[in-house]
Amino acid sequence: MSSSEPVSSSSKTFLREILQKLLFWKKSKESTLRDTIEELIEEDEYSETQSIAEDEREMLGNVLNLRDVQVQDIMVPRVEIEAIPVTAHIEELMSKFVETQKSSVIVYQGNIDNLLGVVYLKDVANWFKMNKPFNLSIFVKEILFVPPTMRSLDLLLKMRETGIKLAIVVDEYGGVDGLVSFRDIIEEIIGDIQDATEIKNQKKKIIKSSDGSVVADGKSTFEEIQKFGNLKIKPEDDSMDTIGGLISSIIGRVPVRGELVTSEDGRLEFEILDADPRRIKSVRIRRKG
Repeated sequence: MSSSEPVSSSSKTFLREILQKLLFWKKSKESTLRDTIEELIEEDEYSETQSIAEDEREMLGNVLNLRDVQVQDIMVPRVEIEAIPVTAHIEELMSKFVETQKSSVIVYQGNIDNLLGVVYLKDVANWFKMNKPFNLSIFVKEILFVPPTMRSLDLLLKMRETGIKLAIVVDEYGGVDGLVSFRDIIEEIIGDIQDATEIKNQKKKIIKSSDGSVVADGKSTFEEIQKFGNLKIKPEDDSMDTIGGLISSIIGRVPVRGELVTSEDGRLEFEILDADPRRIKSVRIRRKG
């Protein structure tokens, strides 16, 4: 299925049915579930009339692969976690919601390695109806703490069991490595099947200018920049995924707004359009020479 095609309502229903069966399946029967899904795919492939759509078959395959995917493979890295101190005032918190365009923010005490939980915008909205001083701690909800090697399927089951949809990935010393949400795991199942709105938003992250330069969000991947900006970037370090990460690695720090950075091969120039002390928010990319 092309990534530009929207997910049909029947496919969404199909996904819900698969998740329902998966979440209530006993671990002792995991191999039986795998065998059943594999047989279903195989029978449908050789049938004269295929009952499973291509995108549904892809989802089934991704459910099988989820058993081999660890949480460290799909987590949002530490540097991209949106967090705020528990001492923050209501103005700071609301500014964070506006800035990130997210409905939840992680809360810490002292530093990010001492996370307390998560606060949701819908809960904070109720404070405006109260006649009480603001205290962020009363809105903090529990989150899970998991090791990086935990299987994504096990985390999915844990989230279903506890009702907690956010997990912090911690190393052996208790330091924060990253964050995994219920949505991150579902996206592993959906694979390349994306809603048309998501494709539209991806294009907004990368804009081609009339002068030939490309303006990109700092979180844009090299694949997205090539697809929507027609600009190929291949870093020397294969572990790099985003343009913001690449630029920071070149100069060994997060650059400031207005700073110019040259690519490793000297072919490109990066102009930092917006950044904060933790990350690059947007950058203009130009070819040199």
